[in-house]
Amino acid sequence: MKTTILHLSHTDIRRDSRILKELKALRPFAEEKGFQVRALGILDRGAKSAVPPAPEGVEILTMECFVRKLWVPHRLIRHGLVFLEIMVRFLFLGLKMRPAIVHCHDTMVLPVALLVSIISRGQLVYDAHELETDRNGQGKLEQKVTMLFEKIAWSAIDFFISVSPSINKFYVEKYGPKANEVILNAPELTPVDVGSQSQANALRDRLGISPEERLFVYLGILGPGRGLENLLEAFSRLVGEAHLVCVGWGEYEQKIKDYATRFPNIHLHEPVPHAEVVPLVKGADFGMCMIEPISLSDYYCLPNKLFEYAFAGLPVLASKFPELERVVRDHKLGTTCENDVSSIVNAVKDIIGRKHEFSFENLEELSWQRQAELLVAGYRTLVA
Repeated sequence: MKTTILHLSHTDIRRDSRILKELKALRPFAEEKGFQVRALGILDRGAKSAVPPAPEGVEILTMECFVRKLWVPHRLIRHGLVFLEIMVRFLFLGLKMRPAIVHCHDTMVLPVALLVSIISRGQLVYDAHELETDRNGQGKLEQKVTMLFEKIAWSAIDFFISVSPSINKFYVEKYGPKANEVILNAPELTPVDVGSQSQANALRDRLGISPEERLFVYLGILGPGRGLENLLEAFSRLVGEAHLVCVGWGEYEQKIKDYATRFPNIHLHEPVPHAEVVPLVKGADFGMCMIEPISLSDYYCLPNKLFEYAFAGLPVLASKFPELERVVRDHKLGTTCENDVSSIVNAVKDIIGRKHEFSFENLEELSWQRQAELLVAGYRTLVA
């Protein structure tokens, strides 16, 4: 019987691009060591994206959470009941697998991952997809509970993974030294992507935008904390100078539609599968990565869309935050500005005339291929 590497997450792993890429990256290593890669996640019936095929040789078990079907009067009570259901069911399933390594994604499953690793005498990997104790939409009680989970588990964690150097530094300074690695939320880079510019008119054709008109694209969740209010207001002042297309889904879809009816340069595009994002946005000219500083996690972030823009050959206009500014500057990806309407308007006008100044240097360092190497290297150290 093969020894198991078990990934745990409260998300629908079948649609979680970061976890899927990690599972795929670990499969050759697992085969070499005689391990079996398995994953436990939660079914998301509300997801709009299609389910991509699972990585070859990886078993993904998706559990339906019964508590989510119930009407619960308070958000915190609901979260508590979901947590308890995940704890009980993941503990039962996890112990049956007797994993040698438990790879925990985010804090929601950290307590059960800790228990499974202790009882199975396995090693524990904690993969924080954000700065978990200070993130968008998190209340004070949730923040304190999250911090408690991390403090209790920290000494038992064998390998810590974070998504930006600043977040990594925060954890090490707060909880103490730990074997760690930064694994960026980066897409795969292929030779045709390197330094490429707009190469397809499909996006423009759908929106009725001519090649001569400047097109900015926003990727991601269409909701609060994403800088969308300022973006929409800024582009409402740029009619005749630049277009904005928002690609994704979320609670701000209607808000964007309302702007689109009043301003002909603002557009909404339905979400596309993760693998189609880079080909789609190659039809634009610039990428927008304006984040609101509503949490430390946002302030220190390096979001996936930053790298998707770069690999599509689009210069980026990003928020003037430490990590965003460092990567944009060091790799000559674009420019940054303050996240207010007038600054965005001025920055859009400025970057339009500077498109050919940005050279997209050393993109290989930012690619998923490089992140996969770091992940496998960390696992090799772990099993050694």
